[in-house]
Amino acid sequence: MKRGTLIWDWPVRVFHLCFAGGWVAALAISLFSSDSGRVFPYHSLIGLALGWLVVLRIVWGFFGSKPARFGSFVSGPRRTVAYMNDALRFRETHFAGHNPGSAWVILAMIGLTIAQVVTGLFVGAGRRDFREVHEWLAYAMIGLIVVHLMGVALHTLRHRELIGLSMIDGKRMCGTESAISSSRPVVGVLGALFIAGFCYGIYRNYDAVRMTTKLPLVGVEVRIGESEADEEFE
Repeated sequence: MKRGTLIWDWPVRVFHLCFAGGWVAALAISLFSSDSGRVFPYHSLIGLALGWLVVLRIVWGFFGSKPARFGSFVSGPRRTVAYMNDALRFRETHFAGHNPGSAWVILAMIGLTIAQVVTGLFVGAGRRDFREVHEWLAYAMIGLIVVHLMGVALHTLRHRELIGLSMIDGKRMCGTESAISSSRPVVGVLGALFIAGFCYGIYRNYDAVRMTTKLPLVGVEVRIGESEADEEFE
């Protein structure tokens, strides 16, 4: 098998790039800036953008190219355990797309992102009891990212395949029977525009004095920082 089989379409690659970049930025702001600083509200704006990214990925998980659909890569517990057992013994099966282990990591990342957005909104609404939950979810996400990177490194060493490049050019080392017929560039461009439009909307509607923004299209106003009552309580 030669590396050159097109597996990942443009929508998946755009999501992966934006999702990874968004989480790195959100975590960096959270870890290295003060909660009361001028930069910290952008942590919340990025969080809202990540929530929108997940919505788009879920839609594509049902209507996208075959390797991108949840039904094509999500395995049951028994198959996942069997795969992990084989992987630990260095005899795992080579998968064209996501393997059973990485599939569950992806689902966990999506679930954690949704939970982070929800708890972040609760914190902004004055529910101080959700603050610690929000922080622990962030640590859980860091753990998943480490596990994911370790899996990528292990695969690279085990199969001598630079799997990280697949999310750039969409190609994998696998048989041509797993190839997709099109990289869906038009949908990829539209997806990028949807992401950019949402980000521009929440940034343009951001009120630094009231610490609020409005979600594009629906016009719902959300608070992106801790409430004044919460700050006074502290």
